[in-house]
Order: sequence, then C-alpha cells, then structure tokens
Amino acid sequence: MLTASDISPATFAISLAAKRRNAVAAILFGGLLVGLFLEVFSFKPAGFLAGILLGLLYANAYEYFFHRFLLHPPGRTLAYYHGLHHSTWGTPDEPLYVNFAKNPLVVVLLFALNALPIFALEYVLRAGLAPGMMVGFVVYFVAYEEIHWRIHFGGWLPSWLESARRHHLQHHAAADGRFNIFLPLFDWLFGPSRARKTSRP
Repeated sequence: MLTASDISPATFAISLAAKRRNAVAAILFGGLLVGLFLEVFSFKPAGFLAGILLGLLYANAYEYFFHRFLLHPPGRTLAYYHGLHHSTWGTPDEPLYVNFAKNPLVVVLLFALNALPIFALEYVLRAGLAPGMMVGFVVYFVAYEEIHWRIHFGGWLPSWLESARRHHLQHHAAADGRFNIFLPLFDWLFGPSRARKTSRP
C-alpha cells in the first residue's frame, strides 16, 4: 500500500484538493437541495429523522448498483475511467484516480440526478422524508470519499472500519465483487458477485 511519502507532493496535493472540492460541492449543493425540499414540502420531524436513515440506506444501495453495473462491465465509458482507478492501484499515479471525480461539477450532477427519485418519493408519500434523505445522502457521500481515501493511503480509521479496508482492498485484488466501499450492506444482501473482472484501459 502506498503512503504519502511514496507519492510526489504535487500529485498528492492535486488529489487532496480534488477531494476537498468534492466535499464542498456535496455539502453546498446538497444543502441547497435540502432547503428546496423544505420549501416545497412541509417539515415533519419524524419524517426528517426517518429520512436520514433512509437516505443513508439509499446511498449505500446507489453506491453498490452504480459501482457494480456501470463502473465494471467492460465496454462502458464509465468502466474505462474506473479502470484507471484499478490499473493505477499501487502506483505513484494512484491519487489522481482515487476520488469520485476530478471536477466538482460531476458531484453536482450526481446529487441532481439522485434528487429526482427522492423528490418523486416525497411527492407520492408526503411523509417529510426528502430533506432527511438528502442529508443522509450528503453524509454518506462525504464519508465515502474520506474513508475511500484513507483505505488507499493507510490513513487512520477507527478499529471497526479496519474490516472495511480489507473488504475494499480485496475488491482491488480480485475485482470480482465487494462493490460497497466501507459499509457492505448490499454486498451481504446479494452475496458473491459473478461480475467479470474490471476492464483495463
């Protein structure tokens, strides 16, 4: 596993800056969406709290299905770019491909697209879930980026997340499953994957 001392300071700085921009974009745009949901739908405290839990679960499901079915099947454009993340694992260029995106506008697009099913669910149920769900999605995304970074570069993680480090690095070693990064709920639900190995660029 690479550490910061194995990577050029310039490469590390570029990647750290991208990670921070992604987090800021997630918090600001996600906060804007929370405000929009609060403006459009009535606030319900119980629904808000339930929404946070549902948002975390939704984000975990989204991560699993996006990673498995869009980032790994060979021949897809997204799979090509995700292949760079796999092919640079353990190389000095690894930090350049470890973040979700290099451009925070991609994060904004991710949040905009995921706001649509959340909005639709709230429009139908009127249960006050949408603002909390978006809060849960923001928290999950920021945690995902930070934990993923620390998994790759040996950063400190609480002891209960050390199993997540092993889980994700086994994904890199075999690329045949383990599509959740740090909370493998949907990996457990769907069992061992039969997905083909990552396409190399």
